[in-house]
Amino acid sequence: MANISAILLRSGATVVDGSVIGSPPSNSKRPRFYLSGPAEALPAVLGLFDGSSVQARALSGGVGQAPALKLSYSSYQKASRALAAVAYALASDHGVEGELLDIAAGRTTSYLTETTYFPKVAARSWRWGPEMREAAHALEEAGLPSDLANAAAAVMERWSGLKDASPDLALVMEELHTGPHGDSS
Repeated sequence: MANISAILLRSGATVVDGSVIGSPPSNSKRPRFYLSGPAEALPAVLGLFDGSSVQARALSGGVGQAPALKLSYSSYQKASRALAAVAYALASDHGVEGELLDIAAGRTTSYLTETTYFPKVAARSWRWGPEMREAAHALEEAGLPSDLANAAAAVMERWSGLKDASPDLALVMEELHTGPHGDSS
């Protein structure tokens, strides 16, 4: 989006970008349309959706914020649903899908909203990473895709230097970007 914006700005255009999160409008659904760009340009675009079934919202921070939000949410929402399907398939193969659903039904919030728990995950990743590798192996044995489990293990390996620590969220995010020894592997 930054490249497209740079081209358009050279011609004197005002650039506002957007992203949609949610299903098409219906009697029960109202998608959100996020807009980003110059603050002075956003109200005119937001006004186009007044009285519609679309919840238009402005993001501060300029061009690129709306697509970044969409990709951030999509990476969690779509991957977590795919992972849930794979987990259910494995449980079903072993006849324990009812128990899996019972455990999941006890959840009242989304893991995405539990950012204060991320440091605990990072501190435990030294043992959770190998568990995810074991899960990947079990999935492979069942003829199911193991890529998501292996990817989760790879994420946890980035936190290996935080074993049993009490890191703050900023350090957890830094380690996620650079890995345990500051390399961007």
